[in-house]
Amino acid sequence: MAQGDGSQTTLSEIFGKVNMSELPAMSDHVQELIGLLNSSKATAQEIAAVILKDASLTAKLLQVANSAYYLRGVPVTSVTRAITAVGMNTIKELALTLSLFDDFLKAGVEKEEISKLLAKSFLSATTAKFLCAAKKIRVQEEDVFICTLLHELGKIIILVYLPELYRSIQALLATGCSEEHAAKSVLGDLSFARVGMEIARFWNFSEKIVLSMATNPPPPTSRIDSQLYLLNVAAFCNRLTAAVSRQGDWELNELLRHFGPMMNLSREEALALIGKGMETAEDMSAIIRYGLSKLKLRSKLSEKGATA
Repeated sequence: MAQGDGSQTTLSEIFGKVNMSELPAMSDHVQELIGLLNSSKATAQEIAAVILKDASLTAKLLQVANSAYYLRGVPVTSVTRAITAVGMNTIKELALTLSLFDDFLKAGVEKEEISKLLAKSFLSATTAKFLCAAKKIRVQEEDVFICTLLHELGKIIILVYLPELYRSIQALLATGCSEEHAAKSVLGDLSFARVGMEIARFWNFSEKIVLSMATNPPPPTSRIDSQLYLLNVAAFCNRLTAAVSRQGDWELNELLRHFGPMMNLSREEALALIGKGMETAEDMSAIIRYGLSKLKLRSKLSEKGATA
């Protein structure tokens, strides 16, 4: 699709900010993790070797493995044992999440706002896994977690690296403007999704992750259409978390009118899945706990008659 001059200029500015940050050095590590995530032949030992390259990440993963949610008796003292105790899929998810989140927090100045946005992304990804398991949606567990986690990458990038533009977008949203219109008004006809897609391609993320950033993907053509289900689950769970955090009953009802039949999901089930996701997300890291506490999602769920 052709881009206007404003779009090109803003995209260049975004790339310039990213290139001047510490993020490209970090992204090499993240790309190595993602490469393993996308490989069916990856072993626990290979995952552990990548994790051990980062002392801070290693310490955080061991903290999670020894948390009340996962600890089963004997304390976990090695990454290899953590993989056995917690499960390789969970360890890989946490490695990716904590690596990305830590660097975003270091790079940005809006610490509270970044924490809230990252916490929503993680909660959305956790909820997506529970949704697919509950409704027997045929997508790979690792795919749905990563694609849902990175669905709002563009928004995160703007907040972290161009906070003044992010604040301008938020000001437009406060006037009742839609998010897409507000973003395009400020970003030179770029949506958050477009920014995320371009940055993801710059980092050589898989096309599956890139496509999962679409805001309104087409509906699946059948129950076995795993690719379109993946895109719709990623979009739905992120929008569901946002609707609950904003206490937008109209927004939530509209969301379920569109996605509910596709997922065979009721309002009560959707809220219960968010509550279940909260239980898991709060035990993952201090960053996520802090962000969730600032969002006050427990009280908001309670007001809607759900439990968390």
